[in-house]
Amino acid sequence: MDERDTDGSAIGRRRVLVGTALACGLAGCTDRGGDGGDGESDEGGESDPRPPMAVIEASVSATTVTTDETLEVSATIENRGDREGTFHAELRMDDVIVDTEAVTVAPGAEERVTFSGKFADAGEYAVSVNGEPAGTVVVELPPPEFEVRETAVDRTTVPIGEGIEVTATVANVGGRAGTFTAELRVDGLSVATREVRIEAGTEESVTLAHEFTGPGEYEVGLNEVAVGTVRVAPPAAFEVTATAVDRRLIAVGERVEVTATVTNVGNLEGRDAIELERDGEVIERREETLAPTETVTVHFPVGFAEPGAYELSVNGVGVETVYVRECSIAVSETVTVESRSAKTYEFDLKENVDVAIAATTREGVDPTLTVVGPSGDPLIEGTTDSAVRGTVTTREAGRHEVRLDNDAFLPWQSGTWAVEIEICTW
Repeated sequence: MDERDTDGSAIGRRRVLVGTALACGLAGCTDRGGDGGDGESDEGGESDPRPPMAVIEASVSATTVTTDETLEVSATIENRGDREGTFHAELRMDDVIVDTEAVTVAPGAEERVTFSGKFADAGEYAVSVNGEPAGTVVVELPPPEFEVRETAVDRTTVPIGEGIEVTATVANVGGRAGTFTAELRVDGLSVATREVRIEAGTEESVTLAHEFTGPGEYEVGLNEVAVGTVRVAPPAAFEVTATAVDRRLIAVGERVEVTATVTNVGNLEGRDAIELERDGEVIERREETLAPTETVTVHFPVGFAEPGAYELSVNGVGVETVYVRECSIAVSETVTVESRSAKTYEFDLKENVDVAIAATTREGVDPTLTVVGPSGDPLIEGTTDSAVRGTVTTREAGRHEVRLDNDAFLPWQSGTWAVEIEICTW
C-alpha cells in the first residue's frame, strides 16, 4: 500500500527530502553502512534471523537538474528469503550517506523506495543506493530568469513627429547571469529592442524610444508588460483669426497700433511666435503660450521714420496698408491778382501726392482754383465767394499746375490773396 504525504498525493513507498541531507553529506556526514540482512551468522555462531535482501536496481529521474528542481532517486529492494524482513535503504551521494529509510518486504517480494529533494549546491554527484549505482547527476545553477519591474513612459500625450521614452527596471531572479532583450511594443508590434546583460540577483535599468508619425491612441508595452496609453495628436497650431490697425494715414514720426487675434487651433498646448511684418520683413515679435482653443489678442505699436505706403501683416495675414506722409509748405505768400488775370504755381510731383491749397481774398473778387495734371486733365476746378480751398491726390507723376484765377471784370476788383499750398508725400 502506497504511503502519502500530508496533502494526500501518492509518493510511492517512501519519499524524503534530499536537499538538507545533501548539504549534510557535503559537510561530511558519517557513512552508517549496509543493507538490512544477508542471512549469515553473527559472531556467536548463531544463524542470522534476517532474510537475505538486496537492492537489485536503482535509478535517478534526471541526469541534469538545477538547484531549484527536484530529483527523485528510486530503488527496488528484493526479499529472496522465505520470511518478511526489514531492509535499511541508504541513499549515497559520492559515497556519503545522505538519507536512510527502513522498508519492510514480504518473502519473495519486491518493494520500491523513492528519495526526493533538491540540491543545495551545483556540482557533479555519483548517486547510489546501498552500493547499487543509480547514476551520475550534474547539478547546475538555475538559468537566468528576468522580471520587468517599475515601467514608466515619460509622457502620455505627444505631438505628431515627436516621441516617447519608456524606462523599466529588469531584475535577474535566476541563478546565472544572462542577456535580456528588452522589446518596446506599440499596439502589439515591436518597434525597438535593446539587449542588456544582468548578473544573477541584480537588476538593471533599460530605456527605449519611439517616434510617432500619425495621430491616434497607442497601447505601449515592454515585452509582455503593459506600460500605458499614449495619445498622439497634431501639434499646437497658431492661427491669426483677425487683424486691425487703428489708423491708416499718419505723419512721419507718428505711431499706429496693430492688433491681432491669435487662436491655438491645434490639439496640444504650445508656444509659438507671433510676428508683425512690414513689407514682408519682420519688425516685431511676441512669444505666446496657448492651450488648445485658447485665444489671445496681441498688440504691436509701430512707428515709421520715412514716408511711404507700408503693407502690414501678422504671421502672413494681411492687416491694411498704412500711409505715412511727410508734409511741407510749398507756398506761403501774399500776392496781388489783377482782375481777369491769374497766379500760377507749378510742381513736379510723384503719383499719390496729396496737395492742399488754400487762397483767401477780399469780397468782390471772384476766385477760381484749377489744378491740372501732366496730361492736361483738370483735377480741381471751382469757385467760391471770397476763399477757395481744395485737396487733391495726384494720379500720375509729372508737372502739375495750380492756378488761381481772378474772374472779376472791373479794374478795381483786383485782389490781395493769401496763398498757402501744402504738399504731403508718402
